[in-house]
Amino acid sequence: YTIEDIQRLIPDSDVEELIQVLDAMDICARDVSSGTMIDIPALIKTDSLHRSWADEEDEVMIYGGVRIVPVEHLTPLPCGIFHKVQVNLCRWIHQQSTEGDADIRLWVNGSKIMNRGAELLVLLVNNGQGIEVQVRGLEMEKIKCCLFLDSVCSTIDNLIATTLPGLLTVKHYLSPQQLREHHEPVMIYQPRDFFRAQSQKETSLTNTMGGYKESFSSILCFGCLDVYSQGNLGMDIHVSDLNLLTRRKLSRLLDPPDPMGKDWCLLAMNLGLPELVAKHNINNGNSNDFISSPSYSLLQEWGNAPESTVGILMSKLRELGRRDAADFLLKASSVFRVSFDANGQEAYASSCNSGTSYNSISSVVSR
Repeated sequence: YTIEDIQRLIPDSDVEELIQVLDAMDICARDVSSGTMIDIPALIKTDSLHRSWADEEDEVMIYGGVRIVPVEHLTPLPCGIFHKVQVNLCRWIHQQSTEGDADIRLWVNGSKIMNRGAELLVLLVNNGQGIEVQVRGLEMEKIKCCLFLDSVCSTIDNLIATTLPGLLTVKHYLSPQQLREHHEPVMIYQPRDFFRAQSQKETSLTNTMGGYKESFSSILCFGCLDVYSQGNLGMDIHVSDLNLLTRRKLSRLLDPPDPMGKDWCLLAMNLGLPELVAKHNINNGNSNDFISSPSYSLLQEWGNAPESTVGILMSKLRELGRRDAADFLLKASSVFRVSFDANGQEAYASSCNSGTSYNSISSVVSR
């Protein structure tokens, strides 16, 4: 829409002031390059332009993608959240397209982005219960596709963390082979699938719909071994990298006293931190003090040790008989985390399956 179009809709209002308000509410995005064009996804009526990769490729293409869903309750996302996603994607692409090499198309419940030879679909799927991000690009552009997927997922994650700060989301991974074959429905790999395969020393998952195996690297990072070799898989991810909301939920599960004793106390003993038991038992006896979560403090303290991983924590929880807490971690933990640290220089990290992605995966190519 142009500013004149919007002015005709509200002839008696100050259009510039209205646009500023709508922009602050993530309802519209202004194209700063033109200055006169406004994107308002909520007013779009065009439906189902490109809900799949239907066109034929002239060259060998690689595919990958994720589905972002709530961890605990598979219910439709709040009304209007996808419009905000589209607005933020418009802003992101406007920042990327200074040289005119990026473009975005919007329709009802969908977006398509083209950026420097790579293409990306962002779709509201499963009756509004998830947001799907699919990427395809040339075979020699694996790192670019990783960057593209990570950047857009970070944009969505940060929007959800800001708009719905209590909503814990997780990334389920799409079958790259079925995306390449334009097969529907597409096999979805959940975090527990990766954890179980990793515990059995496997490096691939079975696509039960297609009857074949797909490697971790092809599912997680387009088969890019440079990225895959720099990362940690779910069980090997450090416990300090657990999402904030994941740690809070886990603490709520462990804090209530168990009929046979306090589970956080037993967990502290099993993790070799008996001094925390005495410390928090003393604090809990003083009703005048603010009572912090002993389980949260335990996770923070244990997280200072370099060998503290999600896999060890799951094992200790199962030893206590707290399968509920271990199963929650299976659903909510990151599948893959890329970190880079060379010769003591600055470290970089990107959480590829948590509620908020903090740093770009581009550190991998900084070598």
